[in-house]
This record gives sequence, structure tokens and C-alpha cells, in this order.
Amino acid sequence: MQLHPIGVDIAPAFAPLNGGRLELAFDDFSPNQRQLEIRWKHCTFDWFDSPDLDPADYISGFTTGSFETIDASFNTKAAYTHYRSSFPNDLMQFTLSGNYIVEVYDVDQPEIPLIQRRFTLYETEVSVEARALESTMIRDKRTHQEIDFTVKHGESSYPLYDAYDALQCVILQNGRWESAIGGIEPQFVRGSEVVFNPTDHQSFPGGNSWRFADLKSLQFAALGIEEITEGGAFWHVYLEEDEPRTFDFHQARRDIDGQFTIANDRQENTTGSDYVQVHFRLNAFEPLPGKDIYIFGGISAWDFKPTHRLIWNETNRQYEATLLLKQGYYNYLYLTRDASALGKSDPKSLEKYPGDVEDLEGSHSRADNVYQVIAYYWDISGYDRVIGFQPIRFGVNP
Repeated sequence: MQLHPIGVDIAPAFAPLNGGRLELAFDDFSPNQRQLEIRWKHCTFDWFDSPDLDPADYISGFTTGSFETIDASFNTKAAYTHYRSSFPNDLMQFTLSGNYIVEVYDVDQPEIPLIQRRFTLYETEVSVEARALESTMIRDKRTHQEIDFTVKHGESSYPLYDAYDALQCVILQNGRWESAIGGIEPQFVRGSEVVFNPTDHQSFPGGNSWRFADLKSLQFAALGIEEITEGGAFWHVYLEEDEPRTFDFHQARRDIDGQFTIANDRQENTTGSDYVQVHFRLNAFEPLPGKDIYIFGGISAWDFKPTHRLIWNETNRQYEATLLLKQGYYNYLYLTRDASALGKSDPKSLEKYPGDVEDLEGSHSRADNVYQVIAYYWDISGYDRVIGFQPIRFGVNP
């Protein structure tokens, strides 16, 4: 499933309230075409349903939508139906900024959402100036990154009368909500500037360059692929064995910030890309006691899915997993998590049992990451308004 700004399929789902458009696309393996529709929910800054808003308060036009494009796959082993739609459109417009959840549901069972994805619509009522730098804490200087930022406002534009309570700021690394840092207190307020210098536990592990799986071709083995075989129902792609990078020196290489893109080298991308069984292998001397290992990134919808958990193979002395993926180019990392958190991805579980990048990938303060700083303000109309947004890449300051 993909949700991204139109024309930029490797960008996270952030768009301006005025003029921004997002595209939603996914494939359905049901043998018969279903009647699927879309609806939207406005949320608070911490992703609860906005208590004082009805759909008519934040949508002008129809509050549910149909899919613009419904196409069958062509010349693929795996048969699927491809759904695609963009919003806002001629039939509906968003009137409020903020956090949103888009849901896909079957009209025969509207109470059961089949897909739920987050996105954020922002305004620029204030300016956000941010810089990404190595952690200022001595113990984290080689492993972590922190974001210092300032929210600037003016009395004539959008004055912040209550910068300590009504203003809420959240920082994301590579668009990841599961590791977002919120509850950041201003360091001080100086005239029309609210200054934030989060550090210590409000910094991010730098992580490492993303690993990749190039699945665009089923005829030729791309870099990192050991073997491609044709099975009865699916093609099978065997990736070369991965090695832990816990204590390796950082080797910078270009990546797509953990995202993925759908593509193939023979047919139209959306309906001509086949689904393949992709086999991952991670070498290890011994299984990690008390921890599970996950294939993580856009490839897992930024979640710790049980389907993406690797299983220890005692005979081969390695961790293994097989994922059904659509042809394309994928970034991924191996993250560990406490074994008792299996299947738990609610906010409390993520806070108690976060994913750990350092166990298998190492963490480097010079790693390439892009951050998003979001400024929310509790509007007198009764909702969390996104009054400012600023992306910032480590090492590239505005």
C-alpha cells in the first residue's frame, strides 16, 4: 500500500492544506472485485479522534469517496486488482489542517476498515527554522542526532499567546510515527520566537545507511541478489546473506530514506509488476536472547509486523524470513524488539518496547536521515491545527 504526495512516491505523507494532493494506491487479491470506498478522520496531535469535529467540519463536499482507477493486473503470475485514487479532488476538499487517517472499507461491511494510514496536512502560519546536528551529550555524540528548532510568529499573522500549553511540537525521523518525539518543552520564549533545544532522551539514534533489495527484474540478478527461480504460483528471489553491522565503521551510501518504489523492467509498473517471494537471510553466531528481529521500513509500513519477524534456523545458524513483495526497489533495516512485545504496536507498547537499530545495524551520528518538525496549536475552533512544518536533512541546514 502506498500513500504519498502526487508524483513523489518515495516521500512520506505530508502535504500543504492549500494546493497539496496525496495519492493512495494498493492491490487487492480478492478473486472478485469488491466495492471499496474511502473515508477520512481528523485526529489530535497524538492521534486520537478529534472530539469536537464531525466530518462536515473538516471536509467540504462528499465525506466519502470512490476510487478513480480500478485495473486488473496484466501478464503476471499473481492476479490482483489495482486501486488508485487521489485527494483532495473536485468532489471533496479539506478545510482544516491537522493529522488525518484515511480508511478503506468494503461498503458491505463499513464498520470494518481494511486499510488505515496516517497523513498530515499543514499550514505555514508560523515559520519553523531547524537544524540537525550530532548529539550534544558526550555519551551519544558518535551515535545520536538531535534537532534544534525555533518557531517564529508575529502578532499580525498568528500570535502564539500560550506557547507552553497550546503549542505542541513533534519531531519525526524519516517520517516514522512509531518513534516520533513529542512533549518537547520550550527552552525559552524570546519575543516572537519560541526556542526548542531537545537533547538526551529526546534525540534520535542515527542508525545506518539503509540496506536495499532491487526486485525490478526477474530475468537478471541485480546487485545483492543471489538467485531468481520460477515457482508455480510466484517467482522466488533469494537475496545474498546479510551480515550484522553492529561494530562496523559507517559507510555512507545513497538510499531512499527507508521508502520503496514500485517498478519493473518489462511492463507498466502498477499493473504489470508481479508479486514475488523474497527470501531474507541474516547471519548470526547465536540467536539473540529475549529479542525478536524484524525487517523494518516502508517495506513493513513502519510497523513491527509479525509477518516481518525473522525466524532462527539452527541448522544454518542464521535468521530467515520470506516476504511477498511487489516488484520494485526497497530499503530496509533489521531492528530488534523485546520478544514480549510480539504483535503489540499500540502507542503504550511502542513506548515501553521501542525498536532498537543499534543491536544489528549499529548507530552513527553521521548517518543520512531526513527529519520533519511539526508545530501544532490548539485552535479556538477546537482542534489541533498544524501551523508550521519543516523538513530538515542531517548536514543540510536552511
